[in-house]
Amino acid sequence: MTNIMAERPEEMEAFFDRRSDSYDQHMRENVADFEGFYRAVVQPMPETDRPLEILDLGCGTGLELDDIFGKAPRARVTAVDLSRGMLARLEKKFPDRSDQIQTVLGSYLEMQFPEEHYDLTLSVMTLHHLLPEPKLQLYRRIYRTLKPGGRYVEGDYVVSAERMLELREAYQAWLDTAGETHAGQYHLDLPLTLPLQKELLLRAGFQTVQEHWVKEEAAVISAVKEDRQP
Repeated sequence: MTNIMAERPEEMEAFFDRRSDSYDQHMRENVADFEGFYRAVVQPMPETDRPLEILDLGCGTGLELDDIFGKAPRARVTAVDLSRGMLARLEKKFPDRSDQIQTVLGSYLEMQFPEEHYDLTLSVMTLHHLLPEPKLQLYRRIYRTLKPGGRYVEGDYVVSAERMLELREAYQAWLDTAGETHAGQYHLDLPLTLPLQKELLLRAGFQTVQEHWVKEEAAVISAVKEDRQP
């Protein structure tokens, strides 16, 4: 976790641009059971030949895309990230999928998403930089962009209530000193507890939340948008 009391945090875009070449190795070394985690991210997906519409928020270098295309080879992925370096790495990895992957440079906190367009939306190791209120607002937008019956999958860090409070207090102390607000602008680690993650998704409109994988300080959960009855 970033020690936000030690020094001024880096701006998010610059942080990931500088680390794009080493990002994959960093994740392999720092995510408990890396392979199991990424298998769990795609576990809720159906195996299908349909051209699923998928929105990948904070896609990074696309670590999850091999497994996605393994289950849905005709999927069309909109891959969003604010780091040019990360998107360049992703595009280099998947030259044969250029007609299926649309990379979008920008912040998912600011861009507009089409209503009821995606079969699946996912975020992997990205939303732990957000406080509960902006995360709830994003979840509501994710809910609206899913088709009825669509699914949201999140794989991310989770922490104990004590650790969450410790990080929140350190963040507030930094705010008091810096006199700035934070809405995903700086690289700060502010993960939530798993129960709070679930609560926010339910408040956003999802009916149920499922746990698919939990190990140490990481979890994979999903939530389905209720399908409208005919």
